[in-house]
Amino acid sequence: MAGCIQRHLDCPPLNGSTGTVVGTGRDLVGTRGIQAFGVQGETGKVAVHTIAVAGQPFADAIRAEIKEGSGNEWSVQLQAPTTGPVEEGDVLLATFYLRADKPLEGGVTGQTQFVFEQAKEPYAKGIIYDAQAGPDWRAFHVPFVSKQSFGPGEAHMNFHLGYEPETIDIGGITIENFGHRLRMSALPTTKPWSPPKLEALALAPIDGGPLEIDVNPSKVIGPISPYVYGVNSQQAAGVGVTVRRMGGNRQTTYNWEINASNAGSDYKNESDDYPCSLMLPYKNCGEPAAQFLDFAAENRQLGAETLATVPLVDYVAADKKMTVSEAEKAPSPRWDRSVSHKNGPYAATPDLADGVVYEDEFVDYLVHKLGRAGQGGIKFYSLDNEPSLWSSLHPLVHPEKTTYREMVARTEAVASAITTIDPTAVVLGGVMYGWNEYLTLQDAPDSKEFNAQYGTYADFLLASLKGLEDKHHRRLVHVLDLHWYPEARGTRRITEDDVSPRTVDARLQAPRAFWDPTYREKSSIDESWGKPIRLFPWLFEKIAKFYPGTKLSLTEYAFGAGNHISGGLAQADVLGVLGREGVYLASYWGNGAGVGPLPAYVAAAFEMYRNYDGRGGAYGDTAIVTKVPDVTKASVFAATDSKKPGRLTILVINKDQRARYAASLAITGKAAYRVARVYRLDPSAPRVQLVDPNIDIRDNRIQYALPPLSATLFVCDAS
Repeated sequence: MAGCIQRHLDCPPLNGSTGTVVGTGRDLVGTRGIQAFGVQGETGKVAVHTIAVAGQPFADAIRAEIKEGSGNEWSVQLQAPTTGPVEEGDVLLATFYLRADKPLEGGVTGQTQFVFEQAKEPYAKGIIYDAQAGPDWRAFHVPFVSKQSFGPGEAHMNFHLGYEPETIDIGGITIENFGHRLRMSALPTTKPWSPPKLEALALAPIDGGPLEIDVNPSKVIGPISPYVYGVNSQQAAGVGVTVRRMGGNRQTTYNWEINASNAGSDYKNESDDYPCSLMLPYKNCGEPAAQFLDFAAENRQLGAETLATVPLVDYVAADKKMTVSEAEKAPSPRWDRSVSHKNGPYAATPDLADGVVYEDEFVDYLVHKLGRAGQGGIKFYSLDNEPSLWSSLHPLVHPEKTTYREMVARTEAVASAITTIDPTAVVLGGVMYGWNEYLTLQDAPDSKEFNAQYGTYADFLLASLKGLEDKHHRRLVHVLDLHWYPEARGTRRITEDDVSPRTVDARLQAPRAFWDPTYREKSSIDESWGKPIRLFPWLFEKIAKFYPGTKLSLTEYAFGAGNHISGGLAQADVLGVLGREGVYLASYWGNGAGVGPLPAYVAAAFEMYRNYDGRGGAYGDTAIVTKVPDVTKASVFAATDSKKPGRLTILVINKDQRARYAASLAITGKAAYRVARVYRLDPSAPRVQLVDPNIDIRDNRIQYALPPLSATLFVCDAS
């Protein structure tokens, strides 16, 4: 598949028994041992052979020499089919040994990823486990519980090899099935391990030479939407965020009457009120819609708008009794029917005994409690979350692959209800996880039929939304929504927290995929597409063709390393791009919403735009034209402020890891700027610092040194 999703499945427990059960389970590798594993995928990128091993509990191992980097971990892999059956709920143990004969460049370890997965689409994952080792053999014990049943050969055991050049050895591979006779806690578990680090070389900055930057306030690009400075449900006090979103996989099965939801395949199909009672946490989760009412109240105190998610699927969680088994899939007492329209008056208090949850009644309840959007109530409503993944993330309520036709019908049913109850609200539709959903709704059964006429799923959806407006004589969906987890790679994928030089470079260039017609990256998307991605212009062109007037939003994204300067600079770059390119709304996801504060450097990037001086100082609201000779070296954004005539803000991001540039900023146009304050974000601390309270601007020129890996904000005032 052309797209991949950044998601973390449930990992093995950190504390488990180290008893003598290893070797007593039913073997799934078979008598061939390591010979059962063959190379799949881009086989020309790796050379594999068997080596003899001494001094270990195995006599031979697979040596994999990775000769060329790939766009994704799974682009090339060692793979073997299971030789025996596996039942849902069976406890399994993967054991293997790993060492690095030649580590990744710039590091001291080699890496692989063990994956147990369904052998056909949707390739449902039982476990994804990242493994690293140095030059010495390291043993791994990975216990997990099978989430579904497989016959012999219906599941695969994989070791991913789609990395930068390295040579690794893998031996002693066993995958044992203990059925239901042991708990997972009875099995040995590999303890956390921090690989040794190379001593950092204290490299002094080098002279990068001059950097000529043009800023033209008289050439206006357009207004910057205030809603691009959003997050999901992370804590964000003092950062200046303008929107917070309650979304994600959990909201697909959210039952507003009791605040229950189901984790799906993200975590054991558990039904509970985790987002309400633990993630946020709130104390009144037994009250209807408390999760959203309390969330909206928090946001009002922050001065932020609320984005609420309304389910589209047919069933939502009926209880908080934890794991739902395959035998209890919908319809069953573990699920309530979810219906878009209630035939009858809305109740002041929902009926908890009727086995039905009405989504229009949910919206009416929120409006009754908070007012309409135009009266300060919830402003934004999202139509569910990543629908192309329902069959893999929520197979107990939606086991079939989502179709194009289905999405139009479900969108119409819920969006028409929302816009009837609150005509002042803004509805976001699509909510697409990534590239393959934009193109084919993740290879939907009717994708070929409709793509023959429209080109992509995004085209079809926009045309269908226009048809719904014609039918209902009003717009039902105002915003086309998408998610973006970059697949660009350095040493590792940039969404990881890796800060090796190659990954840092790749991370700092990756925001160019949003707009730059010259940008190419190392990713499976780039490889399959064969040309620059330029995501926002590409989608705006589709909007202009199929449904003019539709806005664009990005309600999940992450560029990795949020506690490192490279993550902060990438975030600052993204915020600048979102404003300049005309995106209407965006909300940062990161490593997950609602699990504490924003990562330190990501928070600082938001502050650079929304609270650079700690007193509410904000970047301008009208984007203007800038020019820099080499966008690989620096990103430059500038804006005037309609509320403060004579104010000009210029943000310059030096992406180089060593070069210090002598910047010369030339401000053209009629206004004469006299003085500037200078703020900076750099590796010294994850906070915005005032570095120059008052510098003179002579003849509309600023001469200033830009340190490596820094974002420098010039707040300029005219005479």
